[in-house]
Amino acid sequence: MKLTPAQVEEYRVRGYVVIPNLFTPVEIGALNRDLDAYLSQPRKEIHMQRRGSETPRLAYAADRYSEAFRRLVRHPRWIEPARKLLEDDIYIHQLRVNPKAPFDGESFWWHQDYGTWRLEDGMPTPRALMLGVYLDDVTAANGPLLVIPGSHHHGAIDEISPDRNAGGYTVADIDRPTITRLVEEHGIEALTFPAGTAVFINCNLVHASPENLTPARRTIVYLNANAVSNRITKPVRAEHHASRDFSPLVPLADDCLSGAF
Repeated sequence: MKLTPAQVEEYRVRGYVVIPNLFTPVEIGALNRDLDAYLSQPRKEIHMQRRGSETPRLAYAADRYSEAFRRLVRHPRWIEPARKLLEDDIYIHQLRVNPKAPFDGESFWWHQDYGTWRLEDGMPTPRALMLGVYLDDVTAANGPLLVIPGSHHHGAIDEISPDRNAGGYTVADIDRPTITRLVEEHGIEALTFPAGTAVFINCNLVHASPENLTPARRTIVYLNANAVSNRITKPVRAEHHASRDFSPLVPLADDCLSGAF
């Protein structure tokens, strides 16, 4: 899969580009089966909701325990476009699943992912991106990803209050005056798409998500890829938050997620 010049330009201008149906229902089904099994396990990589709910808020490193996620990380349909956008070989800095459970899925305040990676991991520059793969249908009602298109052009935003968690993950919350200014300039869009959709997102794009108050699960897996030449300089957090394996990803066959395994 190759991005068209128009898609590359959309990513550069808006900070994200949507690829409909990048993964088939069979492939999404394989990922969901492995995800259900992974989330049922008591692992340090799985962080629960802050309100005391027994449902996960974030789950990291599913590719270490799941064959389907291991193959997703090495899938050529996203690796080649990511190389194109970052103009380099890439490695996985972090794999993160945000499984917003029915009724219990909590919100995330406005932030840039690079804000965390710069602060916590010493990532030198924003030559990184997030690939969001939709494992469920995401609607306007079940806690969609909200973005401020074009906000990545403002670079790394310093008006932040790091929201640190004892489990090791940090969200670099951006202050309200800055968000107000950015929204006045760029507006807000809700990225509502069906399962199988993939979205390439600039790591400086300002984004957030509201609670899921519906009976429908809303799960997105984020493959957070970094340029090999941009490897982190402060490997302090747990490896499932900030990988030490800087080896370039080598793609598998295109049918790796739909074949038997």
